[in-house]
Amino acid sequence: MKFSAILVHPLTLISLICGALTYIGSFIAWASNADYSYLPASEVKQLQVENQSVPALLRPWIGNKQLGLAIIVPALGEHADAPGLPGYLRRELNEAGWATLALTPPSLLASKPPIGLTDSEPEPEPAQQNVSANSKQLNRSAQSTAAASTTSIALSAQQTLVQQQQDFMLASMAQLDALGKHFAGKRMLIVMGDSANLIIELLASKRLPMPDLMVIVNPYSELESANKALPEKLAALAIPVLDIQSKDGTAASIATQVQRRSSAPANAPTRYSQQVLALDLTLEVAWDNSLELIEGFVSRINKAYPNG
Repeated sequence: MKFSAILVHPLTLISLICGALTYIGSFIAWASNADYSYLPASEVKQLQVENQSVPALLRPWIGNKQLGLAIIVPALGEHADAPGLPGYLRRELNEAGWATLALTPPSLLASKPPIGLTDSEPEPEPAQQNVSANSKQLNRSAQSTAAASTTSIALSAQQTLVQQQQDFMLASMAQLDALGKHFAGKRMLIVMGDSANLIIELLASKRLPMPDLMVIVNPYSELESANKALPEKLAALAIPVLDIQSKDGTAASIATQVQRRSSAPANAPTRYSQQVLALDLTLEVAWDNSLELIEGFVSRINKAYPNG
């Protein structure tokens, strides 16, 4: 996002800092408020994050086919049983031989621009239009200084919130072994939207253990610099990846689609595969298509790496 030079009142600077602190204080509370009373009690598990309970939804595999545990992370700001593709895969993968564990992702708030920053310079007040040239120059200098200070504070607040998202996800992931211990086999991560970028960042920095295979759906970051770095970080992961892109994905996701494919390791077809859906993910038939793509991907990987 491009920030223009604007004069910011000190109260606005304070609001930026207070906004970050308020977000951090309410972070866990947001994740704990989902109501899953419509689900069987046996499906609803509780993770402990910052001494508070955060729900995770666990369903066992169905039938004799037992491949492992699929960990599903919906996009930021959604819940563990998010409608659409996340909730569909959480239920339908069970018959394909996967136990499913759907996590509550971090809140979406961290990806929103902080209050107090605008994309364009406001029109001057009528009384300001007659200010002398020297006064205008001084005013521009003061505006630039204030804008630089505001941008610095905003970026610092954004970094704090992103760190909070990462810590939330790491604290949740650290408890998966205990929840999934009854389901032997491979571990498959299915991550969506901006949660996909968050997970890729954590894997690339080796803060999160590598799964056996990963499915990403419309991956992106709201931060332009992070979005540009996503294809390279994804290509560096030494695990099989299925990259599903739908035509109704975000503009940021579509912007990196070609680079994600071209950055993939050469002569390693089992390492990376990109599939583009013909239909939007708002349609159930596209969920069916995604499930078929995942099943085909798993079959190829299991043939190539039967023991790991």
